Amino acid sequence: MTRRTGRPAGQAPPGPAALSSGPLPIPSLEALGLRATLYLAGLLRAQAQRIPVAPTHRAALRVLDSLQDLGLIQVPWPAERWQIRPDAEVTPMENLQWAYAWPVHERPHLLTALEDQLTEWVHNDTLDEQRSAVWEELAQWETEQFLEQQLRKHHFDFEWARDVAFVFRTAPRGLPIARWRYCCWAAVRQGASVALRQGARDAAGIREAIFQEMHNRLRILVSGSTQLGMFTPFQAMPGSSVAQIFVQHVLPLDWGYWTQQRP
Repeated sequence: MTRRTGRPAGQAPPGPAALSSGPLPIPSLEALGLRATLYLAGLLRAQAQRIPVAPTHRAALRVLDSLQDLGLIQVPWPAERWQIRPDAEVTPMENLQWAYAWPVHERPHLLTALEDQLTEWVHNDTLDEQRSAVWEELAQWETEQFLEQQLRKHHFDFEWARDVAFVFRTAPRGLPIARWRYCCWAAVRQGASVALRQGARDAAGIREAIFQEMHNRLRILVSGSTQLGMFTPFQAMPGSSVAQIFVQHVLPLDWGYWTQQRP
């Protein structure tokens, strides 16, 4: 077995997924595609390093769900958890159960092989569109995570952060993540101001004020000075596993992950 490719099928007893009926498994690392390779590597690194899989819990669920659809892992859904599953693993931060199910490669050494594959694709121009789409997805997740953080700070319902998806639908594509973070900060401050004037019990009114202020700040940023409204985190490296691997092996960016306009 090589570190680069892991074990081809047939060299060891198949796991549970190989014994079940269903679509043929994805035959190789190269056939996984950029997104699936990134997601699987992110899940494995999160498991190894005790970090979040993705910026938000909702995003982590999407990552696991995508991997399940491809037959790479199994999850207990629609049940919340397996009662007895000896080979089950649990994401360290999100507490989500999953089990490795890709019969083509053994679990050991797979993370390194996946990261090597992503590095090989860095200069593959045919993947530019996929890289851009993944970065856009990560931008929405990072924005939602920062809005959650700001909402918790002001003792608002962090579930309001899901409204980010509606703002993204009407926003210009490619706005830097740091500018989205600025919109979140300003919007929650507006919500706090409304809470002081009208009373914290008007939850619906506060939520709507935050939502509308997101739109207002977005319009200002799109039409105004590029020198305004840029909130970067304290360190360049993202906190989640999927995002870390993206900036290290998919599109090496450093601070550009937060500050650059996405194509």
